[in-house]
Amino acid sequence: MKKALMFIKHEFLEMLPPTIFFFVVFHIIAFTRALMTEQYGISIASSSAATIGALIVGKSILIADKLPICNWFCEKRLIYNVAWRTFLYVIIVLLFQFLEELIPLIFKYGAISTASEHLIEEIKWPRFWAIHILFIVFLVIYNVATGVIGAIGRNELLDILVSSKSNRSTKVDWKG
Repeated sequence: MKKALMFIKHEFLEMLPPTIFFFVVFHIIAFTRALMTEQYGISIASSSAATIGALIVGKSILIADKLPICNWFCEKRLIYNVAWRTFLYVIIVLLFQFLEELIPLIFKYGAISTASEHLIEEIKWPRFWAIHILFIVFLVIYNVATGVIGAIGRNELLDILVSSKSNRSTKVDWKG
């Protein structure tokens, strides 16, 4: 029982950072969607959908991180790993976006095959690509942040971000 609780705690703590990040991202995107459709506010339905989406993508990223394909560039410069992981995550998010568009059509048409036939016609493509571009931007930010944290360590990053300049052993030169 204790081993199971430790596993659940480990999984929860591992899932927490990407889920919080994507919780914020999905709410930004829900707000952007609302603005694009001239609904100047966020409904409870879109907020709960954003929360569920954050949980799904957060866990999907953790699952993807466990795949050997995700580590193809871990020994190379950080930029290669960031670009590769971003590419993989973009594919995952793209699949989720298509599913998000397909599910209402399944209810509308009653069958997956009929809904699939109407999917291409009924997607609002400018909105779809605008949202996907936002995802790409946030995925790059996420991957750069996790890459830097992995390279220098969480404690060092916290020290750089929140310690006073005189207490830091690392000097950050913003001028290059």
